[in-house]
Amino acid sequence: MTTNAEAAVHSAQEDLTLCRETAAGNQAAFAALASKYRKRIFSLGYGFFRNSDDTEDFVQDVLVKLYMSVGTFRGESRFSTWLMRIAYNTAINSIKRRKDYTSLAEDFDVVDSGEGPEEEHLRATTKVAIREAVSDLPERYRVCVDMFFFYDMPYADISEVTGLPVNTIKSHVFRAKKLLRDRLEEGES
Repeated sequence: MTTNAEAAVHSAQEDLTLCRETAAGNQAAFAALASKYRKRIFSLGYGFFRNSDDTEDFVQDVLVKLYMSVGTFRGESRFSTWLMRIAYNTAINSIKRRKDYTSLAEDFDVVDSGEGPEEEHLRATTKVAIREAVSDLPERYRVCVDMFFFYDMPYADISEVTGLPVNTIKSHVFRAKKLLRDRLEEGES
């Protein structure tokens, strides 16, 4: 039985091998990388663009950038972090022109446990309240919260992707949680 750590090491080794093979011109290796990370890139893009057409264009842009720059990946960080940095920078550059960032929290689902209509209504109301609270966060907080909670990225990886210092990321997540708590408590009264 493999542990999560062993699986992560195996995945990192596999990514490095696929990067080297892609850089050497192996298109099947590139297709494997693209397939493995397409959903993650799409999720990040959808958080920014909020429609499938623009998000698909974004995914294609990121994959082209990946193909063109895969030879520069040195393996000093995890491939997924390096790729998310490319995707994040591509999205940020695009929204600088458009000025509209929407949190991935817009599309999260609260798991339905099969309880009655009252519980379902409460769950739906909670989901709406959380969406509204997250959408009201300042953009710098929203981005950090998305990566921390919705992508389960550690602070160091968020720092690498956004270019912000780790302590700034921690501060943004802490402040965002406080703002969310305050906003949600206001809704209760």
